[in-house]
Amino acid sequence: MRYRAFGRTGLEVSEVGFGGAGIGHAWGPTTEEAATSAVRRAVELGITFFDTSPVYGAGRSEDNLGAGLDGLRDRVAIATKVRLDSEDELADMRSAIRTSVERSLARLRTDRIDILQIHHQVGRERGRYLAVAAPPRHALRLTGEDCLAFAEAARPLIDEGTVGSLGITAWDGDGAVVRSVLESGAFASAQVLYNLVNHSAAGPPPAGFDDIDQGEALVAARETGTGVIAIRSHAAGALADRLDREVAPGSDVARDHARARGLGFMRSDQLSTLSAVALRFCLDNADIATVVPGFKSVAEVEEAVRVADAAPLDGAKVAELGRLYRRQFADQRIFR
Repeated sequence: MRYRAFGRTGLEVSEVGFGGAGIGHAWGPTTEEAATSAVRRAVELGITFFDTSPVYGAGRSEDNLGAGLDGLRDRVAIATKVRLDSEDELADMRSAIRTSVERSLARLRTDRIDILQIHHQVGRERGRYLAVAAPPRHALRLTGEDCLAFAEAARPLIDEGTVGSLGITAWDGDGAVVRSVLESGAFASAQVLYNLVNHSAAGPPPAGFDDIDQGEALVAARETGTGVIAIRSHAAGALADRLDREVAPGSDVARDHARARGLGFMRSDQLSTLSAVALRFCLDNADIATVVPGFKSVAEVEEAVRVADAAPLDGAKVAELGRLYRRQFADQRIFR
């Protein structure tokens, strides 16, 4: 396992982190025993960064992470989030944030959170968007001003040592607003979507782009010295040889999985599965501090660590991927 500087946080983190959605039962079925075993095996193999949220499984992810890290807390960094569920909580952020953090600390069995993140889409106007959850539900969209108010409201938690640094979720945000929030210096990290079939965090999307534009968030993070947590490296499980759950025909996951069938040429002896290729693609980007796949089993953790030991992807294959991406995978030759 290799380690990378995590922006301005002062932390050094494993380049493969542990995404907590899987152990919150978000990406298909698992068990509490499998979840805690995966966490403990991750620490054994050198993974030191764990990302979760009280939203994942209504607290089950934090519960499982806390159980798995029992006795191991001082070996890792923990990032969790705050979701503000109402206008009342927006009006009294200080109280809402503290209440959320205290509940997270209890579930995580710890007295501190290294990175506390805003678990909201960031846009030009307040509103509601369809949050990724099971079952699907709506969440509030926050403005840049809301984000800065969040940072001010969380300041007492930082001053008392309960929270180390703050971060935002840059997923599906307005690119200009995300950049302005990062330029404020109030947030030391950003969660950014980046994967084989969506490169829009790293540059302008191609003509005909039919996914969510990530607004060049990786570029903004690099230019502001913000630590990047790469999310959706496997496009919610689509970038795998086989789907691990039923998905709706016509859904984004179904679309991405169909596209992924044409990427077999990117495999190699070291990277023999599409999921391995997907992770290596993210690891090869130097703007990313840590990639957090949504693990839910020991086997998935062990595969990821093997990928971290593998050589970077072949340059010619990456160039071919770029050509396919620019054509939005319309070339039928990929389905061979």
